[in-house]
Amino acid sequence: RKHLEFNCRSRNIQRRPNASDGIWLCVLLPLALIINSWTYQKSSSLLYKVCGLISFGLFLQSLEILFKLSCRSVNVIANLASKVVPGIATSLLIWFLLNIKLLFSFACGLPCCLIFNFIFLFLLRHLPRSFTLGEATIVAQGLVVFLFGASVKVFIAFDEPPEVKIEEMTAILSVTLLGVFLLITITYGVSFCRRPAVFLILLAAWAILTLLAPITDPLPVELVAEFIFLDTGRLSVLLIYAGVAGITGAFVAWKISKKSSTSVSVRKIFHLVIVIVYLIGIIFQCTMLFLLSGLVLALFIVFEAVRLVAFPKIAPHLEAIIAAFVDAKDAGLVAFTPIYLLAGCSLPLWLHPSPCDLTDSTTFTLLPLIAGVLSVGIGDTMAGVVGSKFGRHRLVNSQKTVEGTVANIASQLGMIFFLHFVGLLHLNIFTIIISFVGVIANAIIEAKTDQVDNLFLPLVTFIIFSLRF
Repeated sequence: RKHLEFNCRSRNIQRRPNASDGIWLCVLLPLALIINSWTYQKSSSLLYKVCGLISFGLFLQSLEILFKLSCRSVNVIANLASKVVPGIATSLLIWFLLNIKLLFSFACGLPCCLIFNFIFLFLLRHLPRSFTLGEATIVAQGLVVFLFGASVKVFIAFDEPPEVKIEEMTAILSVTLLGVFLLITITYGVSFCRRPAVFLILLAAWAILTLLAPITDPLPVELVAEFIFLDTGRLSVLLIYAGVAGITGAFVAWKISKKSSTSVSVRKIFHLVIVIVYLIGIIFQCTMLFLLSGLVLALFIVFEAVRLVAFPKIAPHLEAIIAAFVDAKDAGLVAFTPIYLLAGCSLPLWLHPSPCDLTDSTTFTLLPLIAGVLSVGIGDTMAGVVGSKFGRHRLVNSQKTVEGTVANIASQLGMIFFLHFVGLLHLNIFTIIISFVGVIANAIIEAKTDQVDNLFLPLVTFIIFSLRF
């Protein structure tokens, strides 16, 4: 432990305060992708399987970095050799298991592992007090897998535009989020680009790229407009979303005007809004929700960039919103709470190999798809509200209460059985057992750990709900 502390200080790594390292988190994303590759072998594309094996390599790379951080000293040659071993192992696995040409396998596996090494340490050094070691591994792993998968998707789409709706939306989101990544990278790396006028030009360029990139036929702006506005069902759901957004916006404005601190129960209102939005979308308009979740994530990141560059007239309002609703775990410069909440509920949609079938109905895969909504939107919310209002008995070695944990479990199971009784979720003896195991596991972990709930609870639940034998 003392070697870890020393090495972190010597490398200028400042971890999130008042939290354990959470090293166990590094296995979650690889497990999610590999289990789903196995469970849905027919619907998993070759790219999805490659991403699954790459995520395994990133897990090995995570262990390599964490092991060296825990060592007193590492030989220079051993240090250099160990950096490339996970990438070589990953490349060989891709070549052997997926029957891909060896050169292409190495072009996929080795660079991804080396890039992860850079991104992981970059996050910890340049965003001090924002991550535990485990949280940084999840974020870095997710970023690398996304950059690889999205880049391949865009490259293919430029050559041959996709024809299936979910593939078209994936291509659009890939360009959108790759553009955001490029925008953030340029803004951070070049101080000149943080000037309001230059930053505005970059924002305009990103918007034009998103709307007019020749990756679909017709262009994304026309395709999305036709997809949403020429369908009565999608338009109706969009109007519901607009109403929910309006009510939520009014609540935010009222809360800011009150200038009072935000209690746990009030902050959980936003979790309930997420529940409404995601349940409606997943059940009735899965593909549209898939698209909107990615677009809103892009907007959240852009808004945070606007706040951090102190953009005139807009940044102060964003500061007021963040000041009113940040979580206690936002100890660093960047407010990750809203981003984590959105990403947590969306992860099952993004990680599932085939989240929306041809009929735009997710009846047969609904349980894993609502893993984020259940664990974060419903379970964690009820645990916080009941625990803060009625909690009297503390769990062993935890600040959480028995009452809150029971409410967590009961609310999630109640929603699962409610969806079953109204005919939206089909349960059998196996899925009932899986439901109980997943719900109880995420409730206990939520009560016992000090990591960011919104980040890992959906992954834990999604992994268990994805199990098939």
